[in-house]
Amino acid sequence: MFKRKAEELLLEWKDKNGRKPLIIRGARQTGKTTLIKKFSKEFKIFVELNLEKDNIRKIFDGVSDAKNTIQSIESLTNQKIIPGETLLFLDEIQNSISAIKMLRYLYEEIPDLHVVSAGSLLEVRMKNEGWAFPVGRVEFLYLYPVTFEEFLFALDKKILLINLKDVKISDKIPQAVHENLLDLLSLYIIVGGMPEAVNTYISSGSLINVKKYQNDLIESFKEDFAKYARASEVEFLKIVWDSTPFNIGKRIKYSKLAGIENRSRNISNAFDVLHEAMLIERVFPSVSLSPPIAKKLKSAPKSLFLDIGLCSSLLHLTKDQIKKDLLNDAFNGALFEQFIGQELLALNSFNRNSLYFWIREEKGSSSELDFLFQIGSKLIPIEVKAGKQGSLKSLHQFLYRSGSSFGIRIYNGGLSLNKNELSLPDSNTLKYELISLPFYLIFRVFDFII
Repeated sequence: MFKRKAEELLLEWKDKNGRKPLIIRGARQTGKTTLIKKFSKEFKIFVELNLEKDNIRKIFDGVSDAKNTIQSIESLTNQKIIPGETLLFLDEIQNSISAIKMLRYLYEEIPDLHVVSAGSLLEVRMKNEGWAFPVGRVEFLYLYPVTFEEFLFALDKKILLINLKDVKISDKIPQAVHENLLDLLSLYIIVGGMPEAVNTYISSGSLINVKKYQNDLIESFKEDFAKYARASEVEFLKIVWDSTPFNIGKRIKYSKLAGIENRSRNISNAFDVLHEAMLIERVFPSVSLSPPIAKKLKSAPKSLFLDIGLCSSLLHLTKDQIKKDLLNDAFNGALFEQFIGQELLALNSFNRNSLYFWIREEKGSSSELDFLFQIGSKLIPIEVKAGKQGSLKSLHQFLYRSGSSFGIRIYNGGLSLNKNELSLPDSNTLKYELISLPFYLIFRVFDFII
């Protein structure tokens, strides 16, 4: 199994003072269990409990004493649990509210014990059943699909990665290296970030095998929808799941997706469920020109799919098509919005932050800026361009209205920082700095801003 960046975060958690039980949150098949089993090699003893099993769940029923619970676990597993030497892993913890509550007592009564839990339907169960995590007694780590940076590491492109991490804003990336990275990015967009898809490609080198795995996984997600909602709601989950890859970059119209026989409320609720399951991400519209970013209520959001590889598979795209699109403005740049959104989400492993795009809706005209995010006291506007060219009208509209002097273009060209001037309607000019960032350097976006 290739290395994930989350492994470093787990090591930091292991040695941290005041450590709390850790809950790893993420969609199915993003590698949560594999990650923890690999991490378990850092301990002398590893005790794993799968809470899908009835006899395991009974350990926690009606018990509020941590030491008695540990004794029951020891008896059932025939393994000694020693604080400081044992990693206790509670898998599929969403199946036991009692086990979730027990995390508090484990923290308070046995603080030296390393406890990790995971579950893929935590948010869905929380919303449906009305329970919550012990406030201030647990901490979280979010696991998303494999990023492009992790993908390069998995392909053993270590030297290339080192060089990318050393690149400065003033550096010129050689054309041969640039084209090689675009080729690797095209490959990543097809393979995607589901860990087993990456493993399949590494072991076989076959995109046909990857495609077969992706097709099977897509269907297995749909088969699981019965776990997410009532039987009468499953059809709406399927409508949203099937339609999202074809509507990336577009505003979501619930009534259009619902059709004449269904209510838009059914589709909106289905989006809620899939969002909570981390299978689909809502990107919220905002009209904010200064912090904090606020959602524009009753205005249509956009959506992102779980993984760009699964998205490409459903769209029946090939690597050659992707590479061609990187050089043009094909597919309206929507696929690259998916890539950038997916990468931005993975930049923060400790919070599930919302993504935003900026809108200007005025009579007779409108603008949409692909992404807007906040760093400290600044709002950072991002415009995504599929090719090397293209106007920055929406970015300029934001800069003009906000008075901000900084923006980011993510595109197919080279890395640069330019000082520009924007002519304003009052005959004045706004001076601003524009970072032009190649797609493949999105994982370093914070380095260039801060």
